[in-house]
Amino acid sequence: MTAAQFERMTTGEVECLLRRRLNLFVEAGAPPCAALVLAAQVEVPEDAAVLLLEHGMSVELTLQLLYRAT
Repeated sequence: MTAAQFERMTTGEVECLLRRRLNLFVEAGAPPCAALVLAAQVEVPEDAAVLLLEHGMSVELTLQLLYRAT
């Protein structure tokens, strides 16, 4: 998702999206506070983040790797 797409969402849609991403990243192994930071980075693809988290990467490293890849 791009930042422009995110900005066009309603408040309810944003809440639903962020809650879903937060739960997804926590289930993949991220600590809740770090998962929240990652969930807010809507440009980061969920599937790639989950894969890295499930392989034991920290949220910080996951963000670095995925932002470098784009």
